[in-house]
Amino acid sequence: MKGGKYVKRLRQETGLTQAEMAVKLGKKPQRINEYEHDVYAIKLVDFLEMANKLKVKNFNKIFKD
Repeated sequence: MKGGKYVKRLRQETGLTQAEMAVKLGKKPQRINEYEHDVYAIKLVDFLEMANKLKVKNFNKIFKD
């Protein structure tokens, strides 16, 4: 399963643009784009770290299908 859609949902749930999310996470905007388009795979531990930094507690909307 590809993780990019979950990174995108995480970003949308927090109301951030890719650039804003990159700043909050200390990453380049290009990396966020690569995650979302599954060019660069994201590890679960990195995803959870993102969610923690963005203070996301409810994962129901992010992991729905």
